[in-house]
Amino acid sequence: MPVRATNTKLLVDRFNFSGSTMGYTVAVTVGELDVTNLESTGNEKIAGNSGGTLEMQGYYTGKGAGLWEQELHARLGTGTPVYVAACIGTSNVKCPTYIFDESWGEQMTVEAPVENVIMVNGRWGGGKVGMKRGKRIFAAAITATGAKTSQDLGAAGSAGGSAYLFVQSITGTATSATIVVESSATEGGTYAAEGTFTFSALGAYKIALSGTVNRWLRINVTGLGGSSAFTVAVVVVVTGVTQT
Repeated sequence: MPVRATNTKLLVDRFNFSGSTMGYTVAVTVGELDVTNLESTGNEKIAGNSGGTLEMQGYYTGKGAGLWEQELHARLGTGTPVYVAACIGTSNVKCPTYIFDESWGEQMTVEAPVENVIMVNGRWGGGKVGMKRGKRIFAAAITATGAKTSQDLGAAGSAGGSAYLFVQSITGTATSATIVVESSATEGGTYAAEGTFTFSALGAYKIALSGTVNRWLRINVTGLGGSSAFTVAVVVVVTGVTQT
């Protein structure tokens, strides 16, 4: 059954730009390496490193901080890491998500057809770390500490990975709020900590996961940092499970 394109999300650092975006294209590419030798009967090639780009078509919604045109322009060629997430099929919490890790804006175009609205389009590259495929395990507002519903990735990984936290809103002031990523071999089993996010401000955060990451993953909010609520999304990338 096809999935409507409205069941997607576009996150750029602390911002959810889904409401300013009319579409996007994720392109996953694999380079070719020439290994032709003196005994070859023709050109010989092997697969190189994978990469990717994300091209977005967005609306101009005004000027100012937090609006699409200004935030895209501020990230063009920046040395400050930008984290971009394209979530696909968001009616399911555990939806595939393409992460552009430590990226930057590669291009910005403005279209102003006289009989239509102003469009601001952008392109993001894979960044310093490259594009990654992960699974979203949580996306909602949080008002209390405690463990959230776990998600089954279908298999355990043995080579670690990474996790990404997108903090989109904070009610009040958060000082060193903490969210732990945990995993277990079974849904009702014992959950072990794989890594901890500590944050005091809006933005995107990354932690490394090492060693074995079991198939059931969840977040455990261990501290609100003095705030009364915050809204976050969490994506995990497990090597050999969500991507090879």
